[in-house]
Amino acid sequence: MSVNNQKGPVFDPGLCRCCGALKKCRLLNVEYDWRGQKEVYCDMFVDCFGLMLSNLDGEPLERLICATCVSRLREASSFRQQVLKCEETLLQARIHLHEDEPVEPSIKKEPDPQIKVEVQLSTDPVQNDAFPYDDGPHHADYESDHAANDSLDDNKPLSTMKSPKKSPKLKKSLKAKKKLKAEKKAKSKNSLSQEEKDRRQMLASIAKISEQLKRMHEDEIQLKPPKTIDNEHKCYMNAVAIVQNSYVCPFDNSFSDYYCVYCRSMFTDPVKLREHTLTHDPSGFSEYAVTKKQLMIDIVRIDCRLCEERIEDIDILKNHLTTSHNVQLHDVTNELLKFKLTINSLTCTECNGTFSFFHALKKHMAEHFGSCICDVCGAHYFEERMLSLHMRCHQKTDEEFTCDECGKTFKSKHSRNLHVARLHRKEAAYECNKCDEVFYSYSLRYRHMIEAHGERRMFQCEHCDRVYDSRKSLREHNRRSHLKIFRHQCEICDKRFYLPSRLKEHMATHTGERNFRCEYCGKSYPRLRGLKVHMQSHSADKRYKCTLCSASFTQNVNLRSHIRRQHQTADMEDPYPE
Repeated sequence: MSVNNQKGPVFDPGLCRCCGALKKCRLLNVEYDWRGQKEVYCDMFVDCFGLMLSNLDGEPLERLICATCVSRLREASSFRQQVLKCEETLLQARIHLHEDEPVEPSIKKEPDPQIKVEVQLSTDPVQNDAFPYDDGPHHADYESDHAANDSLDDNKPLSTMKSPKKSPKLKKSLKAKKKLKAEKKAKSKNSLSQEEKDRRQMLASIAKISEQLKRMHEDEIQLKPPKTIDNEHKCYMNAVAIVQNSYVCPFDNSFSDYYCVYCRSMFTDPVKLREHTLTHDPSGFSEYAVTKKQLMIDIVRIDCRLCEERIEDIDILKNHLTTSHNVQLHDVTNELLKFKLTINSLTCTECNGTFSFFHALKKHMAEHFGSCICDVCGAHYFEERMLSLHMRCHQKTDEEFTCDECGKTFKSKHSRNLHVARLHRKEAAYECNKCDEVFYSYSLRYRHMIEAHGERRMFQCEHCDRVYDSRKSLREHNRRSHLKIFRHQCEICDKRFYLPSRLKEHMATHTGERNFRCEYCGKSYPRLRGLKVHMQSHSADKRYKCTLCSASFTQNVNLRSHIRRQHQTADMEDPYPE
């Protein structure tokens, strides 16, 4: 984040056209002041990418760009300017190099003496006119000259060769040949040395250019402001330092279940969660922590790992780590969500409010620390994703999503797809985190954890002696039996029910409908519960046994009738209450 203020209109929140995020945005075609320079973002798109954006004369909300995209655009523009500067420097260096090259003097070529001699011989008027085909003295000299050349070309031994008489003209031509060869040799040596000089000069100029570019890059780095760390990253660094140097217990959750952040083991008892977390080395916690997610920690124990200091508060721990152990912590607040996990009721560490379930407590904690706030009702959330889902309840829409298989309607496409996957496609979606088994429902996985892995999930009611194996069952028992939450009322007799299915079954008593029929004997019942009880009579499993005699029954109602008839004087408690 820059400390300088960008002068110009700001929309918070706004939908960025470049990344589609809902953030604080600015207008694309309005001039803003940044570090004393004027910038128009749509013009920067044209300069950098040749991209002409459309609809820039529409509504302001349709031409917005967020701060993240502006930063990336500035980097692209800066890179483009750097490339242009380097290209200009390289071209100037090449121009100076060609200007400094020495100009080679023009060498006046002399005619070949041999050619000159031959021309003189062939153009001799005496030879041509007086002795055209004669074997005179001039012709003899000419033949002797060719004979001498042939003897040299045939590489004959000198002892067998006769030294011919050399004419003055022939001697002159041989001297001219030797002189020409010496000049050519000297010229080639000079040309090679000149090429070597040019090559070395080119290498020196390239080294000079690279040194200039390096110096320019260092100057540019010095001119750039120091890179600032945003608050999210500061909170992340603080959370990692606190976990690595103390005994706080980091965790994750799904509804009211707790997960180890290191290995994703699931626990319902926070005591077992704390014991398990101590088996992991906290030095590698940074690999598991999420940067932009507020970390949840259990603060039942906050002692320092670096010494034997006993600490009761997070702020005292932070002060102790910085002063006693020189641990670097940033000056930020609320970098952690603090909980004191217990088996029964949970207490908010900020306002001391009590809650029966962790899911309800976490939802409450958003009112203290949630930064995503609904503009309509003021509800607080930790993540923008959850706020977006919440905003749907304020959008008045009659759109329904119907299942093509059974015709059932749903309020969202996600609910419809989940229904189809579970009921019609039979796709198992709930995995056991201790083996490879996959289940069709949450309750089936609960049962598997109890039976296969010995997971003991005993949730006892605070108001009575009932015990349940899941928090959901305990919650529904509490609402039905103690809170008396009966939201579904009969319009005819004013009876109230906890579930809408119970109201639907009750309405059959007024209409006389008997929609639940036994597939074995055809007997029908107005309620599903009555049919289920009747179906037990067709079962061979007589699981209801009398404790006073050897009689056994398939239905509980039959057992109770038996006890009233046969054991009226027996003072016994009903072993199978409804």
